[in-house]
Amino acid sequence: MKVELTDISECRKALDFEIPQEVVDHEIGHIAQELARKAKVPGFRPGKAPLAVIKTRFKEEIFSEVVQHVVPRSFSEAVKERHLDVVAEPHIDNVDVAAGTPLKFKATFEVYPQLNISNYTGIPAQQATVQVDESEVEATLKKLQNDMAELTPVDDDRPVQEKDFVEISFRGTFQGSTEEPIAADKATVEIGGPSTLKEFSENLFGAKLNEERSFTVSYAADYPEKRLAGRTVDYTVKVEGIKEKKLPELNDEFAQSLGEYKTFDELRAKIRSDMENHKRDHANEELREKLLVWLEENNTFEVPSVLVEKQIQTRMQRMVRELSRQGINPERLDVDWRKIREDQRAQSVRDVRSTLILEYVAEKEKIQVQDEEVNREIERIAQEANKPVEKIREVLGRDSGLARVRDQLINKKTLDFLQEHARVLPASA
Repeated sequence: MKVELTDISECRKALDFEIPQEVVDHEIGHIAQELARKAKVPGFRPGKAPLAVIKTRFKEEIFSEVVQHVVPRSFSEAVKERHLDVVAEPHIDNVDVAAGTPLKFKATFEVYPQLNISNYTGIPAQQATVQVDESEVEATLKKLQNDMAELTPVDDDRPVQEKDFVEISFRGTFQGSTEEPIAADKATVEIGGPSTLKEFSENLFGAKLNEERSFTVSYAADYPEKRLAGRTVDYTVKVEGIKEKKLPELNDEFAQSLGEYKTFDELRAKIRSDMENHKRDHANEELREKLLVWLEENNTFEVPSVLVEKQIQTRMQRMVRELSRQGINPERLDVDWRKIREDQRAQSVRDVRSTLILEYVAEKEKIQVQDEEVNREIERIAQEANKPVEKIREVLGRDSGLARVRDQLINKKTLDFLQEHARVLPASA
């Protein structure tokens, strides 16, 4: 067969094929004989129709099968002969097939780039600072104190004050509309709180138990709840209860209520230690990211568009899953999904570029992952998910999950290698 290779770009290639007439005729004859054994042709007993009749009557079916048989086989032979590392199935067009003539077609496809990276050791990078300020420890303690606070009823005669939690019942009617009012028997608002409308905070301030207040709220046109957006509502609100937040004292007793701490100083020390470890892990991730960015910027090469599109799809699926976990139905969101998808392109190109670099380094340095390492990772995943190892293994066994785990472990070991052989400046430098 005649095959002509065209380099469209570094990754995009085309092969023009011309399959000899004798090969095509042989294939036509073979397919026609198979059809003749089972074809029902008027005027002939089953399986007795002459090949000439079969070739004429089933010409389109025969030519279609010839293409299905010959094209994949010829393409496979051609790429193997030329040592082309094909990314995905080719696009076939310009197919020309007929009896007594050569079969011609064109295959357009992408190949992995031929990398030649030699600068992956001694990469310059600076370690990020790992420092925990006392204010950060105090902020964490304040949050814990707030989380452990209790809401307690106030004296009956005390009016509503700033930061009170007020239990209310309300009824709201839409101005200029006869539609069903909005109402609730039990709702809680924090006076001056970030999630409380300022009209509620301002008009309930100073109210007493069982007192009713009436006021109007004009909602902005972009208000998240569509039923209220751009509308004006007249509210009648009754104070059903008033509670204030009682913060526990930050002392040894407070520390003991949170775990196996004997003193408040032990709790403070543990918070600082955890924050330092978290910052250290984050700084380590930042450093590894810097190493990859340096390699990307100092080794330019084309990336296959097929892999980029696949990565975009992966990122979009991850985004949809995260929304679903938050209880948000992605189909009901009023967003431009096409624009969001396109916004993922630049990062997806970087993702693919990083993956190809890591694969190159792993191959060069013969970095591998043993089965026992994969098993330990599966056990870790099972422990975090609080599920049996067998169940996790079963889930990963579907849709190439085990292969992804192995790839992730190889990437991690490759990043370890890059970090160990980098020229890292200390944070103070």
